Amino acid sequence: MKMKKTLAFIMTAALTVGTMAGCSQATLNYAQELSNTAKWEATTSSIDGDLNINVKGKDGTETKQEIKFAATGYTAKDKSYVDMTFTDPAGKLNIPELKAYSDGTTSYINKSFYQGISSLTGQSAPTGLNNITQEYIGIDTQASGVDATKIKSLMTQPDGMVEFGKMIFGGNADLDLPFVQNGREYTINLDADKTVDLAAKALKATANNLDNLNSTFKLGLPAESITQMKTAANSPEFDKSLPEIKASLAGTTINSKEVFTDNDYSSDFNMNLQIKDFGTIALTMKTTDTKSDVKGITFPTSTLKVSQEEFNKLMVPATNTTIASSTNVVSK
Repeated sequence: MKMKKTLAFIMTAALTVGTMAGCSQATLNYAQELSNTAKWEATTSSIDGDLNINVKGKDGTETKQEIKFAATGYTAKDKSYVDMTFTDPAGKLNIPELKAYSDGTTSYINKSFYQGISSLTGQSAPTGLNNITQEYIGIDTQASGVDATKIKSLMTQPDGMVEFGKMIFGGNADLDLPFVQNGREYTINLDADKTVDLAAKALKATANNLDNLNSTFKLGLPAESITQMKTAANSPEFDKSLPEIKASLAGTTINSKEVFTDNDYSSDFNMNLQIKDFGTIALTMKTTDTKSDVKGITFPTSTLKVSQEEFNKLMVPATNTTIASSTNVVSK
């Protein structure tokens, strides 16, 4: 249970660094920079990253795993694609290539990616997935009821990040990102204590805003579950657990540096997690976005479009579910 709590705090803090709104002048300036990049008619992107996991056994042995990943992408208005590859230098894992396309209403991912992920777990891919003859599976995002267009347009506004933060954390949350601004360069440096404090505030704010999140993003959470999560986040036990979590993460650091110009954006993210009685997790990631000319995107033609509910059924192991399919040509 302690490990689950620790990892929950880690993930919340890491995501918060990238998405949380705040009220300091540096945060507002950062939000303005983000809105400027969102207004670019087209963007070419690249990502290079390295994940290292070192697990310490009770007998003193260590298990190490490294995964390198790289991605290239392009976005023009509401259409985009990304090609992402994963490499295990030791050759132990064969992680499949991810190819994804979006036309603004439907997100398509190559079927072979899902099949490859299944094989990594040592299991056969679900029968429903294998029965699909098309090369790409598209999930209809409109069917979820979430207004993706509204969210995207929000991010082009000067205070878009702040407003999006209010959607996630509520309008009364006492949250701010500890940016240090130097011209158009923004840095964040967190240690274990700062990471836990930031994550705790974010978790409480999110829990207290679950009713709005549930309706806005169509999460389908029952009222009883929302009440339970609110009660847990606001309980004395939650606050009492923070010192223990801080101690279990002693030595942890999370750092980011983001630099903006009129025509490009770069980001360096470094996360070094020191987890007591577990080991270490280190993640480095470099991202670049460049303002680009608008060009057409050639979408895959061998596609199957399904709803989220239908997709979930396809991914059930050993399912006999059959969904009528057709090859949809969506070349743009």
